[in-house]
Amino acid sequence: MTLNRDRKQKIRARMAATGEPYTVAARHVGKDEEIEIAVPGRVLGADVEGQADALDDAAARLAGLLAAFGREPWRSLDAIAVFRALSRAAGSMAAAAVEMRRQEWFDLDDAEEPEEAAAWTGALEGLRSAAATFGWVADGWI
Repeated sequence: MTLNRDRKQKIRARMAATGEPYTVAARHVGKDEEIEIAVPGRVLGADVEGQADALDDAAARLAGLLAAFGREPWRSLDAIAVFRALSRAAGSMAAAAVEMRRQEWFDLDDAEEPEEAAAWTGALEGLRSAAATFGWVADGWI
């Protein structure tokens, strides 16, 4: 079972009714709700589909927040809240990725697949860097 089943059903219903893409429909469904991201250590190895759905939701939310930031008029945008949400989303995605590798949900041998391992490490560091940068901007925003 996915972590945001009810929300995803509402989003898909809106997509069917309006023809909107997932990310557009998601912005309009439960606009004030926080997305529940999978918590490392709480995910069972058998719940790969649920974890993948949670990461998909987090990635869609992150993309939606970035797109909203670019479209909103400066006066109506709560930039601090946007950057805090971006920081939380990127941090949660990084933590979930680490947990997935720890639980060996995918086979990645650093010695046998150095390019793939380097790509994974780079992506993880990118998420961590994004989380830190977004948090820094939110904390220092004037």
